[in-house]
Amino acid sequence: MSRILVVMPNWFGETLFATPFLRRLHESEPDAEIVAIGVGRSHDVLRQNPRVEQLLVLDERSTHRGLWEKVRLIQSLRRKRFDAAYILRRSATRTALLALAGVPRRIGFANPRSGWLLTDRVPEPRGPMHKARTYLSLIRGADAGGEEPVLRGEYYPSDGEREWAGEWFARHGLAGSQPVIVLHPGANWDHKRWPAVRFAELATRLHLRHAGHVLLTGAPHDRRLIESIQAQLDVPVQILAGEASIRQLAACLDRASVVVTNDTGPAHLTAALSRPLVALYGPTSPTLTGPLGDPRRTTVIHHADCCPQIPCFAPNHPSHPGMESISVDEVDEAVNRLLQMTHDK
Repeated sequence: MSRILVVMPNWFGETLFATPFLRRLHESEPDAEIVAIGVGRSHDVLRQNPRVEQLLVLDERSTHRGLWEKVRLIQSLRRKRFDAAYILRRSATRTALLALAGVPRRIGFANPRSGWLLTDRVPEPRGPMHKARTYLSLIRGADAGGEEPVLRGEYYPSDGEREWAGEWFARHGLAGSQPVIVLHPGANWDHKRWPAVRFAELATRLHLRHAGHVLLTGAPHDRRLIESIQAQLDVPVQILAGEASIRQLAACLDRASVVVTNDTGPAHLTAALSRPLVALYGPTSPTLTGPLGDPRRTTVIHHADCCPQIPCFAPNHPSHPGMESISVDEVDEAVNRLLQMTHDK
């Protein structure tokens, strides 16, 4: 049995984008033991994934920051005797660690930063392509451009996480037959956020039209944003922010009737769980980093012609014209369409 190590991306969404790669790798090497290595965020995505036998930690900012920590990691990897490694990140440090650990085949993208440390250099894909398809091009014989027209992310909540979500829903009165509409107003950059006042107007409309439960979700640091939305409402809402892990949140998203979110981790989780999703994009490109999932259950709203540059990496920008151009009416219409489709089935 061969042993294959996969060096994962750092970001939550990009790790979800790597799950089609892991599925294809498993299909092309069914007898291989696949081990993933990366930071804690990648572990949160890959736990319970049937393609991965083991998860290893590689975190140069904390666990493996010092020289001796790196030496011990190299020694540990050397003892595991991997036959090959796929490096999804263009990282000279990580590729060097694998070379020093004696991994005989190191497969990654040809690039000035780390390409010289690779044994198998794959040309960088040309033209605009979704991140998930670029990863697929690392597998020999994979036609990243056309073999798989619809890429689907994979995410697997555990039984314990599903039980936690069920209990939380029951405790907050969300376990009945009424639809549960999840609104996730946060994002890692301010200019990726749809205005809070529009989330408030949308919540009011959806509650009144569908007699549904509105659930506002977010990370602990989103609590102030969420409470500012709640303060603008005359309809009841529930808040889940700061009391759930990302995996517990995912199990809650798996129970949602529809989710409305900016371009952030929960958007990609919702798509991977195949739940109805309305994703709001402004400074980022759905072509490059859009949600992977059933296109019948996913609506992406993006006004690219409103934006001076896509993608726009300006996290301190106070607002973005693409996000400002998304109206409550069009989001409301998209949610209603998805709820009606679900009701008709």
